[in-house]
Amino acid sequence: MKTLTDDAVLHIASFMDTADMLNVALTCRRFGSAATDDLSLMERGAHQLIESAPTHEKNWVPYKKGTLTTWIGLYHELLKLRAPPSFSSILGSGINYVNKKYHVYASLREQYQQQQLQQAKWLLRRRQYPLTKHSIAPSSSTVSCVAIGNHIMSHGVHSVKFTMTRVEKISFGIIRPFDEYWVNMNDVSCKDSFNPFESWSDMIDATSSRRKNWGNSNVHCCLYETYPGSCQWTDWETTSQTIDDWCGMEHALEGDVGLLLDLDEGTLSVYKNGRRLGIMKDGLSGEYCWLMSIQGASNSTAVQIKRGYIPLTVHG
Repeated sequence: MKTLTDDAVLHIASFMDTADMLNVALTCRRFGSAATDDLSLMERGAHQLIESAPTHEKNWVPYKKGTLTTWIGLYHELLKLRAPPSFSSILGSGINYVNKKYHVYASLREQYQQQQLQQAKWLLRRRQYPLTKHSIAPSSSTVSCVAIGNHIMSHGVHSVKFTMTRVEKISFGIIRPFDEYWVNMNDVSCKDSFNPFESWSDMIDATSSRRKNWGNSNVHCCLYETYPGSCQWTDWETTSQTIDDWCGMEHALEGDVGLLLDLDEGTLSVYKNGRRLGIMKDGLSGEYCWLMSIQGASNSTAVQIKRGYIPLTVHG
């Protein structure tokens, strides 16, 4: 291996993912552990890949000297944030994936359309026959569910775009990352409903293992309500969400809704069909994921999540 120069190794490392880097690092001291304070070859390779990234991507994974953070670990986080946005978790009933491979669509299940049909048949029978005191209408066919994005964002500037086929009781925003072990153990995906503003005990349990990464902000879930355009947020300690008007507030009844999360400034901005409406919420810090929430909808809809545009004026 002495004939393989350091430059050649670093060039090869530029084509590796982080799993390959770790495997190579385990083969010998030269690749995996430096004898001095200098970086090993695989660490140097990961460092170079991060340094060659665009400025706004480098800001996603800042290096903190004196911590146990490695350059390979930071590059792994960068690669995850580079992946296309998707819905990695869907909670509550009445929602499923239209495209399971890419996780980019969420829609109401056909069972709720069946509930609507039952409701219509019941109303028809009510007109035809007198009601008795024992007559009971079928349950309402409304939906309470959420879809959570795959990106865990803690630094820098991030943007996303949501496209809807129908606008009804839909909100978009951010939420603290969930503990996937808790989600799997409690099987919340099978519950009849899931509202991030009302499931207080669930939310506390679901995020407990990550609370050390929340920073100083008490904004744990924040949503742009497509109608009337207000800001809803909660600290998961009070008994209800806070609803605020904001400068530039508009409803969005058609087209795309874009969100720009600037964790350097601690702000969340809203875009409507590519036009910036303004800053909806400030005082944000720590980790967040993208969130789509449907609360009380009675018609089927589909939502697609895509990467948004980051203006040059934001990341310089």
